[in-house]
Amino acid sequence: MPKNIISDEDVEATSKKLESAVSDTIVPQLTSLQSAVDNLLHDGLVLTATSPKMQASYANFNKSLTEAVNNITQFSKQFRDVCKAVNNLDSQIAGGIPT
Repeated sequence: MPKNIISDEDVEATSKKLESAVSDTIVPQLTSLQSAVDNLLHDGLVLTATSPKMQASYANFNKSLTEAVNNITQFSKQFRDVCKAVNNLDSQIAGGIPT
């Protein structure tokens, strides 16, 4: 028989790690890399036709990657929602049992 275990503390800790990785680490790093590429293509690798295209291409790539990374927070929300729903269901079931 399957065994279900829900640790509210583990769910919350993992959710916070995911959110922190997005807001404190990954997105800031992507922003920093975008600035580095912009600076390079304005000052250190300036080619009349190529640099603007490389800059636009990298900007599009960075935007897509940032959007994908920001979606990580949806997992933290899903984990919390599952935990909350199961805890609510447990309370409802327990409340329906006569004492």
